[in-house]
Amino acid sequence: MIVLLIGIVIFFGVHLIPLTGIKILLVERIGEKKYQGVFSIISLVGLLIIIYGFSLIDDCNPMMVDCETDNLFLWDPFEYSREISFLLMPVSIIFIVAFLIESNFKRILRHPMLISVLIWSLCHLLSNGNLRSIILFASFGTYSLIDLILTRKSTEQVSSYPITKDALVIVIGLIMYSIILYFHQYVSGIQIVERNNFFFFLP
Repeated sequence: MIVLLIGIVIFFGVHLIPLTGIKILLVERIGEKKYQGVFSIISLVGLLIIIYGFSLIDDCNPMMVDCETDNLFLWDPFEYSREISFLLMPVSIIFIVAFLIESNFKRILRHPMLISVLIWSLCHLLSNGNLRSIILFASFGTYSLIDLILTRKSTEQVSSYPITKDALVIVIGLIMYSIILYFHQYVSGIQIVERNNFFFFLP
């Protein structure tokens, strides 16, 4: 658990810097490019430590005799958490795409990536009551909420984008969602859907 916590402190510690006046001081001292380079390296190191630390923690049930883990189970998955996740996760992925592609989604939401991470965190907290998952997803959700509150919205007026841009964002988002569902087992070790039929992407 210590490794996971170290990764979280490193990752979110460096991500909190832009929300304070420290970033301005660092940019003035070392320059924008060096700052972005150092920021990216530290972020990547923190993320890799988080992934490694998360994988080190045994997810067996501590109530079992042969289970030695500090991964406590604090609650069972909430009722209908699976159905809620199947409804909200496509929205989360679409918002990620909206962050990457200029569209009316980004114009209206301003911070689609942060909203996406917030939704992703909520869905996984509803579905996972073990300590390692709570620490991980609550950290991402809390940071996203803080960033949403503290980040100033741009007052620049942007004209509307063609509806085809929005349609493209939705289509790409749904394709990405299907891919994530299919390969979720290989990333997290948890199989969400059966893949023995053409409609594997449906709950």
